[in-house]
Amino acid sequence: MPTTRPTLASPRTKSCVAFAAALLLSSGIFAAEPATKKGQAGGIDWNAKAAPWGALKNTPMDAQKRAPFKIFENVYYVGLPTVAAYLITTSDGLVLLDATYSQTADLVLDSIRTLGFDPKNIKYIIISHAHGDHFAGAGAILQVAPAKVVMSELDWVETEKRQASGLPTNGLRLKRDVVVKDSETLKVGDTMFTFYVSPGHTAGALSTVYQVRDGTRTFRALSPGGLGFNFGPEWTGPYLKSIERLKQLGPWDTILANHAYMGPRDLFDVEKDLKTRGSAPHPAVFGAASINAWFDHILKAASDKQAYEQKNAGK
Repeated sequence: MPTTRPTLASPRTKSCVAFAAALLLSSGIFAAEPATKKGQAGGIDWNAKAAPWGALKNTPMDAQKRAPFKIFENVYYVGLPTVAAYLITTSDGLVLLDATYSQTADLVLDSIRTLGFDPKNIKYIIISHAHGDHFAGAGAILQVAPAKVVMSELDWVETEKRQASGLPTNGLRLKRDVVVKDSETLKVGDTMFTFYVSPGHTAGALSTVYQVRDGTRTFRALSPGGLGFNFGPEWTGPYLKSIERLKQLGPWDTILANHAYMGPRDLFDVEKDLKTRGSAPHPAVFGAASINAWFDHILKAASDKQAYEQKNAGK
């Protein structure tokens, strides 16, 4: 595995780079854990109650295989029925966004090969956040791909803590590689990736911005670091600030969420429309108005969660 560190650029001031760290230090919290397996916090399943995506979806491990598909000229879905992974092509190799479970890494690799790509050409694996359904497959993928793993500092810490437990579901141990800070960029061939640390879902959830192509047109894409409400009340405030910030960093043309059903529209419905698209507009280009309405729905749900938690604090 290569040991040289890529060149990262930071276009903003130190105060902006320190946004997430300052937010966390001021609250005195350094790690986010799921409240329960079902996403309940404060005794209420806030995903089912208020989030635009509804209750979290689960698929048995023996039913995780699904066919990959092309979303944009340079973006392919190589994930599972509920957990997303995206293959992004560049002029200097491949980038994988999320690695799914330790048990499903081979399915991701099979999907990449089915599309006609060689996993040996994966240069980077960007991990959206430190939950096992997103990072745990990375170690197995690294057995065949000489890639570098990209995470924020806080989520590297959380991943290392989880993997130190020895649970096989946390995957093969990762050696700390690329650590990105808020607002840093990573250039891979003709593609620029910009990262924003978005605490809430985890302490160092990493939102990624990049350009996607449809024919000769390009669109601004956002893959949020984490969306589901499976966190306790101490993280609701940071989550609200992160989602508001992502909205303000727009306008966005498309959202490619780390669970296929969590974006403004289920990506498997998009897949169906792509098959019969013809000359119609691209079904995954949701547009600023639709995406802002989606953000507003998330913010309303998180605000309701926070109000409930504040009212019931100490009870």
